[in-house]
Amino acid sequence: MSDEKGSHMVRARRLIAAALVLALALAFAGCKAEPEEPALQPTVAPPVIGSEGVLRVGVDMDYPPFAGTDGGVDAGIDVDIAAAVAERLGLRLELVDVGASGAPEALASGDVDIALGATAITEAVLADISTAGSYLIDGPALFSIVASGTDVPELSADSLGGMKVGVQTESASYWAVESDYGEGYAAAYQTLREAFDALVAGEVEVVAADAAVGAYIARDYTDLRIVGQYGSATPLGVTVPKDATELETAVREVLDTLAAEGVLDTITRKWLGDFPTLEVQAQ
Repeated sequence: MSDEKGSHMVRARRLIAAALVLALALAFAGCKAEPEEPALQPTVAPPVIGSEGVLRVGVDMDYPPFAGTDGGVDAGIDVDIAAAVAERLGLRLELVDVGASGAPEALASGDVDIALGATAITEAVLADISTAGSYLIDGPALFSIVASGTDVPELSADSLGGMKVGVQTESASYWAVESDYGEGYAAAYQTLREAFDALVAGEVEVVAADAAVGAYIARDYTDLRIVGQYGSATPLGVTVPKDATELETAVREVLDTLAAEGVLDTITRKWLGDFPTLEVQAQ
């Protein structure tokens, strides 16, 4: 056997050995178990909640930016808040679509443990359900185009006289402007986005709309921002069945912790951008 032939055989054996080592390493990696997520440790259980290890949360899945679907995935402010509360309670989240007005009935019947759905605390009292705390202050607001670096005008419900005002037809802001300034004073559009388009085009000077919904849509426009409130704002609450004292206490403690840690603010910024602190009138 020549030296050259022997050298070729040695190199071939080395290549085969290296290939075997690589194949074994890949096989081992493929068989290696994925790291498991830490098991949830529930802090509440039946009868405080309806199902073992699960927090059933009622939301309105047709009300962006509070809840809806994005690419087939449940998403929104209420969805994120619900997920955070469930995680802190050591529970798996189950969302239940209760529509725009079905939260009180769903809570009373035991179909859900808690509900969000952008329910104002004052509305919860009237619906005979309890509130475990609030996660956002929302209300009617005024939107306008404000170029970067310029002063933001301070508008209010009393300063719209003589201005061209846009609203979404049949919205709460529509009826408020009609009441304050007379029938037909505001230019009504089928959607809030159309009203914002009119604002950008210079057809109106200001748009009155719900602050949270408006801020969510305004992210798609340049220099469109909140320039004032149009009446008092109200805290939106996480509701629980009436007299569900233990669950109310547990959820309230979680919300207080999420607020102190800045989680609630982070969720708000995620969906609404630089959202202002709206004023709630003292009762």
